[in-house]
Amino acid sequence: MSSPVLPPTVERTLRNHLDNKASQPAPARNGRPVRQAPNRARRVQASLAMTFIGLLAVTFAIPAAAAPGPDEGLATSAAWSTQTLVAGGTIAAVQRDGYAVTEAPPPPPPPVVVVPAASNAFARTADTFTNNPASPIQWPFTTGVPISDGFGPRAAPCGGCSSYHKGLDMNPGQGTPIQVIADGVVTVAQASDNGGLGVYAEIEHVIDGQRITSVYGHMLEGSLQLSEGQVVTVGEQVGNVGNTGTSTGAHLHFEIHVDGTPIDPYAWMSAHVLP
Repeated sequence: MSSPVLPPTVERTLRNHLDNKASQPAPARNGRPVRQAPNRARRVQASLAMTFIGLLAVTFAIPAAAAPGPDEGLATSAAWSTQTLVAGGTIAAVQRDGYAVTEAPPPPPPPVVVVPAASNAFARTADTFTNNPASPIQWPFTTGVPISDGFGPRAAPCGGCSSYHKGLDMNPGQGTPIQVIADGVVTVAQASDNGGLGVYAEIEHVIDGQRITSVYGHMLEGSLQLSEGQVVTVGEQVGNVGNTGTSTGAHLHFEIHVDGTPIDPYAWMSAHVLP
């Protein structure tokens, strides 16, 4: 442990006081000067003085950090006043409200439509016509099929149906492929069912110098193979027989217009398809 250090001012004051005490003669008794104390007495006084100095030095040497500050006292008190609680049993589960954030489900995919190939067998056939696959003009089907309604006046078969039929109703069965009757350009391609003819297409042809329009109605939704402005050739697939629009059952509503006027499709086709 190192010797205590006194402030310089205190040390000088103490030393001067001791030196003055040692140099002054003792007061005379009865008028006679008193002898000075022997050396031993002076050493005792010096020892006592040094002890006193040491005590003072210890007092000054105590660091300020040794005394507990207000924060330390509070910390100690807080440490002793800390309580420990032990909970028995299991911890209760956190209760949550009934709300949950969910994303909107994606829209359902469009229905898958199986489009039969042109070579598929028909559900129903009939000897109503004979198609020639080498002819530049062909029937909408590669073989004869039942015809349930012809061109002209009729009793309306349903509330929204017309009493004057502008085409043929051909019934090979739902899903039967329909083909283009001659080379031409697609002028209408209605892919969704908006009533009337439902899913339908119109193709314009030039035959014998006349503007001929062929119409294909009530096709199966999702089966339309054409788009407006598309150039097509005879025998290409238009779509498949369906029951869309104002219809009483699966069939192809087929029309022929000459320069914009509907005519009997059966008579015109019979005259233009090569035998």
